[in-house]
Amino acid sequence: MIQGNSLNHLFFFLKKIQKREPFSFIRPNDGEYLIVTNNTFVTQDLWKFNGGSLQQELLESIRSCRDIDNCYVGIPCSSCWDQNKTNWCINNYNINPDKLTYGNLVCNYNWKIFTNFFIDNKIKFFYIGPGETPCTTLNVIDRLYTDPFQIEKWDTEKETFKKYVFNWIENKISNSDKSLFFCFSVGPLTKILIPHLARTYKNHFFFDVGSAFDLFLKGSTNRLYINDNQLYTKIVCDFQKGHIKYLDQ
Repeated sequence: MIQGNSLNHLFFFLKKIQKREPFSFIRPNDGEYLIVTNNTFVTQDLWKFNGGSLQQELLESIRSCRDIDNCYVGIPCSSCWDQNKTNWCINNYNINPDKLTYGNLVCNYNWKIFTNFFIDNKIKFFYIGPGETPCTTLNVIDRLYTDPFQIEKWDTEKETFKKYVFNWIENKISNSDKSLFFCFSVGPLTKILIPHLARTYKNHFFFDVGSAFDLFLKGSTNRLYINDNQLYTKIVCDFQKGHIKYLDQ
């Protein structure tokens, strides 16, 4: 998967969804990098990381994806950060190249294609994450609300939180004879949840949507790639070329 740009990769995954071929996908980007390299910081979503057990647990969880069938890991290209950080992710996550894809797979130019695919095809899915805005645009079967600041309580509430999520998902799966689609927007905690679920329930989809559905499920977004007036809406990631304008390809 290291070959080709982020648009090529997006179509690869959309085709798998159309064919109902289960897979899982996580996208450890800048926040996850800062955590696993043990920085303290506050994000644009206002949650903060001040250290703790999540650092090592997150790194081990991301690395575990290399041993899970059909589990893909998205990392930033050199223009999302710089080449040294991209190389750090490749070397330290140690994911097979055929399982590596783009951290911005559903962002920038790809965002509208991705969301329109879900809307136009009426893709049914379950959603785990913050946001309780009523939504008729997306075909959400059910939602599990999570605290947007859950990460700050990880050391004291991680077992309770994981049980809360896993029990909810297990109930959905046990009551269905079909492959189900689960979308996650739980920040770095998504990268803890999905690898465990992908290993346990191989016949279902577990997809890290991040902020891609915020506009529909939260009612607002602070991501610039949603704004047609911003350059990000025309940007495609490329591991070889960095960022390229879609119209210039």
